[in-house]
Amino acid sequence: MKKVAILSYDGCWGMGVFAAADFFRIVALLEQHLGLAQTYAVEVLSSDGAQVRAASGHLIRPDAAITQTGGHDLLIIPPVEGARLVAGFTPEPDMLAWLTARERGGARLLAMTTGVCFLAEAGLADHRLLATHWAYVRQMKKRYPTCQFVPQQSFLQAGSIWSTGTLNGSFDALLEILALDRGDQFAQLCATHLLVSAPAQLNPILPGHRNHCDEVILRLQNWIDSHHAEAITIERMGHEVALAERTLKRRFQQATRLSPNLYVQKVRIDRAKKLLLANSLSVKAIAYEVGYENVSFFVRLFKTHVGQTPAQWRKCETLLNTFDLG
Repeated sequence: MKKVAILSYDGCWGMGVFAAADFFRIVALLEQHLGLAQTYAVEVLSSDGAQVRAASGHLIRPDAAITQTGGHDLLIIPPVEGARLVAGFTPEPDMLAWLTARERGGARLLAMTTGVCFLAEAGLADHRLLATHWAYVRQMKKRYPTCQFVPQQSFLQAGSIWSTGTLNGSFDALLEILALDRGDQFAQLCATHLLVSAPAQLNPILPGHRNHCDEVILRLQNWIDSHHAEAITIERMGHEVALAERTLKRRFQQATRLSPNLYVQKVRIDRAKKLLLANSLSVKAIAYEVGYENVSFFVRLFKTHVGQTPAQWRKCETLLNTFDLG
């Protein structure tokens, strides 16, 4: 079983702490319903085990102190209140030392938005590309000049370091981590039951191909995510971001490690995977929904990318017909 530690500290946003805790509760409920072994054991920790006061003023009672437990596979750092950050907030030295030791021991570290200051302060993110809340990018750059900060709707990953630009981006990161641990199909099931947004509106963001700082290509990726069901050509993509075809192809490949056309395919297939689990639309209707009029071509393409036909992928959804998170 993998151990997850969610840090808590004075001035943290409580919603970050409990959003992460509730995410793993949903994972546990899904596993229980499907008759699967539980993957994660989750603890909320503070520096000394004492209660901390969240940004809202409410108290958070942790399970233990960071020194009373160990062997964690994932450490989650919730955001710090922006006003405190501006006022010069500095993470506690013992917590920074603990994070450093755990990272060197092989743990993954996930910093939610402004929580990335813990990674920067500990020297764990030097010369890495880090996501954070858009309103604090300039301040972070000034305070930690050896790190690269960018606003990001989702998340960035650099080795064992994960950072997010929004709360929803934190769910994206957790789903990606879940996919690595439990498989893509289970993570997609979890995504459709997170209740963050309607399953049909979950965007296929392909976060693994966003670890770059080419703002033009990021803007194009956002546009593709929103328009993937339409007829998308290289010419149209170039028009959207004012790039010549040759320049577009070169920059897109350098930034994402994919050609523009392959990226569009992957976005459409990812969207189809979510739709297949989220509703009872026919495979033909879903093919059309993601931009393919030829259902046979869509089925072949889906199997090429996923290793299963759409019908095979959908089978696990029937196990959840009676599942109720309420």
